[in-house]
Amino acid sequence: MLSRILLASVCVLGLTFFVTSARSADEDTTGFEGKAAPDFSLTTLDGKPVKLSDMKGKVVVLDFWATWCPPCRKSLPHLQKVSADKELADKGLVVWAVNAREDKEKVQKYLDDNKLTFTVPMDPGKTLTDYKVQGIPTTVIVGRDGNVKNVFVGFGEGSEKPIDDAITAALGDKK
Repeated sequence: MLSRILLASVCVLGLTFFVTSARSADEDTTGFEGKAAPDFSLTTLDGKPVKLSDMKGKVVVLDFWATWCPPCRKSLPHLQKVSADKELADKGLVVWAVNAREDKEKVQKYLDDNKLTFTVPMDPGKTLTDYKVQGIPTTVIVGRDGNVKNVFVGFGEGSEKPIDDAITAALGDKK
């Protein structure tokens, strides 16, 4: 009986992988690579307005996340490190950790408890929809020209280096 359950589970996982890997890139955030990043205006956790198009000429890291998401929680210390790097900021890096549909009190408590200080635009869902976010965390690197340079979906062992390399490459692009 246990072997049948295991076999059924493996089949379901395989089918899920097949269906999601067959999905067109246009159906999720990765389809924006090389294209103009959708503009948005949000209010940060501390009440300040932010607008992506106001950042033209800078490299912007958008990280879509939520407090309930284990991979997001794993990725946030890396995001904090990138956000706090003065050398990167001096080169024109802006980091926005776009929170996905959570209430301010919950997000603020999470940030305080984990000593996270990056800027958190609060998204009620429209920006997630506009960016076709299918899973979180989703990290989007927007170049100085306003185009999406890279998209990273998920976070796990070894995720830091490709993100850091993409940021470095985008900062080196003077377009």
